[in-house]
Amino acid sequence: MTRFKKSGRQILITLADYEEAVLESMVEQLIGLLEGDGVRASSDDPFAQWEADMAEPGGLDTSDPVIARLFPPAYRDDPPAEQEFRRFTETAQRRTRIEQAHVVLNGLLETNAGRDPAIVRNIDVEAWLKTIAAIRLSLSVRLGIETADDIEHLENLDDNEPRAVLYNMYEWLGYFLEGLLDKVG
Repeated sequence: MTRFKKSGRQILITLADYEEAVLESMVEQLIGLLEGDGVRASSDDPFAQWEADMAEPGGLDTSDPVIARLFPPAYRDDPPAEQEFRRFTETAQRRTRIEQAHVVLNGLLETNAGRDPAIVRNIDVEAWLKTIAAIRLSLSVRLGIETADDIEHLENLDDNEPRAVLYNMYEWLGYFLEGLLDKVG
């Protein structure tokens, strides 16, 4: 299990080697999912960045239920307004989520495969919270969690079933978020 400790202006997270490896893998998978067909890298030139953000979005497969859940429509009943909204926001939203996931991934890579604690600086807490929450949300979509009955069904699965393993990861990420939030306040 993870342990969280506040140390000055940072939080130290002690992870077992297998926890670090699984979390690292999940963050890498999230990055791959978000990158899709590619997102242009950030630019130091604010006008070039603005121009890139206003370009026609591409590569975000909203037919994937996870992507649809991570990037819900702003205008469900107005497709032209939705398309325009995505044109102005999608690239920047994706880039931000990818950058946040890289903050977490880099923090995990610095743990020396779980031998050292992960260091979460105050400035990076939001990236950690949003990335872990996005992974947990992704798992909930893949598991089909929509109601309390769905959770009850998953809790009663035999431990050998693949969905039980995913559900245990989903639960572990909830405890992880709770532990991190406890040290933020």
